[in-house]
Amino acid sequence: MADPGSTAAPGLGQEFFDVADAFAKWCNAAGGINGRTIVVDKLDAKLFNVGQQVITACQRDFMLVGGGNGLDASGVQPRLNCKLGQIPGYVVSPQAAAAGLQVTPIISTPDKYQAGVLRLLAAAYPSSQPAFGIAGSALSSLAPQGLRAREAWQRMGYKVVAVQPRPALVDNYRSWIEQFKSVGAKADFEGTATNAQPILTAIKDTGWNPAFILYGQTIYNPKTVEAAKNLGTFPASYINLGNLPWEVADQYPVVQQAKSIMQASMSNPQYDSFTSLGFNAWVLWAQSATACGDNLTQDCVLQKAGSQTAWTAGGLFPPVNLNPALKDYSPCTVIMRLTTSGWVVDKQVTKPTDGIYNCDPKNLMKVKSYESGS
Repeated sequence: MADPGSTAAPGLGQEFFDVADAFAKWCNAAGGINGRTIVVDKLDAKLFNVGQQVITACQRDFMLVGGGNGLDASGVQPRLNCKLGQIPGYVVSPQAAAAGLQVTPIISTPDKYQAGVLRLLAAAYPSSQPAFGIAGSALSSLAPQGLRAREAWQRMGYKVVAVQPRPALVDNYRSWIEQFKSVGAKADFEGTATNAQPILTAIKDTGWNPAFILYGQTIYNPKTVEAAKNLGTFPASYINLGNLPWEVADQYPVVQQAKSIMQASMSNPQYDSFTSLGFNAWVLWAQSATACGDNLTQDCVLQKAGSQTAWTAGGLFPPVNLNPALKDYSPCTVIMRLTTSGWVVDKQVTKPTDGIYNCDPKNLMKVKSYESGS
């Protein structure tokens, strides 16, 4: 499942389809799952048709694996009604995060927030704390993200001066950026944007000079690097990752192996967060399905996946306990900074405690879920 046909965000989640094709080709060439061949059905929800595509999957598929939808709440009940299990690349809404019949290799709980990047940026840019702007979403299933972010930033000592519930389609960001400038915001969290170029252009055109911009992981892509090259100068721009970045393939063989699998399947693969999340889910599913042997049922796959106590996807991710009852959330984060030559690990901001990561327990914060007023 993905949303590449969306007119609001064209190409959204195409990486999930690409990873599915590449992983299946690689796995099948190695004998498949105990001799069984993986057949991939790619279902494009186009952002707003998640429920309909889940119903399609219910009629023909063994499990949902390695995908993700930006507006996934509407797919939860149809999936549970037909008892279709999943190991997703990621989930977004509180409803999807709390749903059953799944094991999520990236734990997402509505009442916890990965606040490590906030804590580390606060230390690096103390002048930004008196006035902070948050760009959220007006879509009901995404709105809780902005609200959780506001609570976390405020508890970290920031004064949030604006929370913008933006629509799904934004071509010109000038009016939004002008509001941040008018209220004196010193920094900006662009939590739901998928394209940095119009945001950076609006910042340049309005003359706003934030100390930094923190983006969501959907900005971690070649298009953003191209925008940085074209603009030349822009505010300090960051993302935080919970896995090894693709830029360290020369230091970590597992990253290079994943790249090689992609390169063997297509001519110009895109390496970003969705690509990593796709691999995480597929490796977990394949290992769990293999362990089931002849008893290959989705219940067995989910049981085997949920029994992993230190899952790393072969080292791509920091260890996490996947027991659904525990909802273990990794505190580990690595801060990436955007430069005109690409994304780089910012060790000065990250302050690593465990390899490339900062894994301080203080990186996790308890927050409200903001679902149905909670």
